[in-house]
Amino acid sequence: MLEYVLANRIQGLDTSAIRKAFELAGTLKNPINLSIGQPHFPCPSNIIEAGSKALKEGKTAYTLTGGIPELKSALSEKYKNENEISYAKPERILVTSGISSAFLLLFNSLLNEGDECLVITPHFLMYPAYIKIYGGKMNSIHESFEPEELKEFANKKLKIIIYSSPSNPTGKILSKKQLEALAELAEKTGAYLISDEIYEKFDYDKKFISVGSFYEKAITLSGFSKTYSMTGLRLASILAPESITKTLTTLQQYTLVCAPSVTQWMGIEALKTDMSPYIADYKEKRDFVFESLKDHYEITKSEGAFYFFIKIKEKDEDFILKAVKEKELILVPGYIFTSSKNYIRISFASEWENLKRGISALVDLA
Repeated sequence: MLEYVLANRIQGLDTSAIRKAFELAGTLKNPINLSIGQPHFPCPSNIIEAGSKALKEGKTAYTLTGGIPELKSALSEKYKNENEISYAKPERILVTSGISSAFLLLFNSLLNEGDECLVITPHFLMYPAYIKIYGGKMNSIHESFEPEELKEFANKKLKIIIYSSPSNPTGKILSKKQLEALAELAEKTGAYLISDEIYEKFDYDKKFISVGSFYEKAITLSGFSKTYSMTGLRLASILAPESITKTLTTLQQYTLVCAPSVTQWMGIEALKTDMSPYIADYKEKRDFVFESLKDHYEITKSEGAFYFFIKIKEKDEDFILKAVKEKELILVPGYIFTSSKNYIRISFASEWENLKRGISALVDLA
């Protein structure tokens, strides 16, 4: 029998625990699923109609590698008006197939074997995966860091500094003081500062700041998946210094070719869509979860995104197994986001009935 030999760079990569949670949910009769990292609401009808119109008009061919000019122009205005990034001209923007593809392009283009990276933790699970794939070395610092704590990295040969704000999995929004310190570190070390802002609209207490609003060398990632419930339609953008955008566009030409054509036309309509009623609903759910669990678990109030990262007394995998067996409750283990095995992530991107059942189950399990 022929034995297949995999490339060294992908050996050791495991199936995401989040994907495993989806699979587990499919085996239960009446699961309470608090693992899902996508909005529960449907994509707004006007965005769907824009996609239907594009299909009927035959806009199904390859587009320009960097994205259709109409979407790049709309994104430029979005960055300027909403993120206060005055230099966001279309030439600096690359339209790509979701934030995951943005990571693929960036790590492929910027990271050499042996290069050091700084990851703000708890972190999105893809960051260490890509660092491993491309042979980098990962350093980390907790998201609660004070600026002076970054001094220990000043003499390292950092190539990439990366974080998400609002954070997946904690909902933490980095303060301007923290962002300024990261920008200063990037300037001192020559590192690329990558800001993953996929959850920017889920900013419940109006704390969110784009680092690009004051640091022109920042690489800013924005997406449509979470805000507009377009997770399967795969659309995001990268705003970077023009020389980097040109390099990324060339790489996209040889890999992804272009973002899905119809989805790009939907993106233009999405940027015109008011999502504040949906965000208000999630803020109400955030408050409900915090008030319900604060007396039972060690929990910090989420500032953004749609997650809580909850400390538990036992190992995360033991707790999750107990939750499934006793309550048919699906959760995500914390170890995929941090080195600790004493946390779970829950999502409140859910219908009220499911969310209330899940929180009641968590109270019983405390």
